[in-house]
Order: sequence, then C-alpha cells, then structure tokens
Amino acid sequence: MGRLQEIIGFIEYDHERGVLIEPEKRFEKLRDSLLDVIKTYNPGVIVKAGLGSGRLLHEIALNSTAYIAVVEPSMAVIHAFIESHREDEAASRIRFINGEFNAFPVDYYAADLLISADYLDFLESGTVVDEFRRATQFEGILVLSGTVLHDEDLDGIYDDFMKEAFPLHNDYYLRDDLRTFMDLNEFSFIKGHMEYYPADLAALSAHLAPFRPAGSADPMHVVEEHRERLTELYALNGTVISEPYYIGVYTRRKPAMQQGT
Repeated sequence: MGRLQEIIGFIEYDHERGVLIEPEKRFEKLRDSLLDVIKTYNPGVIVKAGLGSGRLLHEIALNSTAYIAVVEPSMAVIHAFIESHREDEAASRIRFINGEFNAFPVDYYAADLLISADYLDFLESGTVVDEFRRATQFEGILVLSGTVLHDEDLDGIYDDFMKEAFPLHNDYYLRDDLRTFMDLNEFSFIKGHMEYYPADLAALSAHLAPFRPAGSADPMHVVEEHRERLTELYALNGTVISEPYYIGVYTRRKPAMQQGT
C-alpha cells in the first residue's frame, strides 16, 4: 500500500471517530477564528484543504456567500458529507475536488482564503505549503492550525511519542519555527493564538494502534521514560497532557521582484 492510500485510510478511520482531525473539543475556537477571518477579509473564493469533520465546512457555508471549494483525498468522506446534507441549502453551494494536497488540484492564485486544519502533521509539509502558496492569491489569507510542540520542548519529546504511536506522523513544529517556515514560503504572519486541550496519550495510542506494524513497541514507554519532563512541559497527569494547539493567520505576499507592481 502506498503512502497516499495509507493517508486516505487514516482520514476515513479518524473521520468516523473524530480524534485527531477537527475533533469536537476544538470546534468552537476554530469556528470562531475562521468566522472572524471571513468577516474581516470577505473572501470571494474560499478553499478548504480537507473536509475534516464537516462541521467547520458547514459553518463556513452558513456564514459566507463566497464560492467554496474543498480538496479532499477520500471520496468516502465526500460522499458521507453529501449524504448527510442532502436537504441543506448552504451545503449545496459547496464544490468538492477529490485530490491530494501535495499535488493540489486548484488553479494558480485561485483562493482568496485557504484553510488547513489538522492535516499538516502527517503530510509532507514542504511540498504541501508550496502548493498552498501557488493556489493562494497575492495578499490572500491562509489559516493554518494544528498541534505544536511546547516552546521549550527543543528535543521534541512529544514528537518522539507520536512517531512511535503513528508511523504516518512527520513532525510537530515549534511555534516560532512554524512562523519562520511560513515566512520562508512567502506567507507573512498576521496573527495567531495558542489554545490548550487535554489529550489522553494512552487513549491516543490505542486509537492509532491499527496503523502500527504488528509487534511494535508500546509507545507509552516514551511517556514513562520522559515522565518528569512531560510533566514539566505538558502538565502530564497520569496519561493526560495539556496539548498546545496553534491557530495562525498568514497573508500571501508577492515575490520581491513583484513588490510595488
């Protein structure tokens, strides 16, 4: 099975359970942040990278008259949303594109607002952000949200746990490193804010167990080996941490040769 198929399999698995991609516990903050951006910038074209749970997407449709398109790798997730919103006028305005993020099937400079929540952690971030840049209009807006490391977790202890728990996981960024990475990719920082949510690492490990090779080590050994440091950084209590989550808003700037034109 290729990596894309593994990713699609995970998206469909998590969509049924709502644990990592747009879980209920983060819904209100994400919704409020997105609606504030929509109200402030009044985009004509909104592109959402990933359908997610469907609740955020529906809220966008309810609160905007923009043209809305969603790029989603899983046809099953697309069909599930359409089936559950058959009589919904707002949802009928949404257009779906079945495609992957590292070959983003959106025209150059098409999006006035591009939204990505909770996908970058298990995708090739460099390639994906390149594609987001290509698809975003100059001075357009990108809202990028996801779990980050604690600012002092320079050794990436939480990353070590996630890599053992979930082989598809790439890396969590430090907040400042993410801002630098985006700046190098021609996205200037506008604003951002941190939220903190409880995350049960034992439950998370169990949720991700189907994606680990048979006979692999129990990821909880990382927690036990670094319990003191995880307690210091992430307020570990038993198996529950306070997980940092960052919602960042960026604008797509013109390349230097086009500045002033």
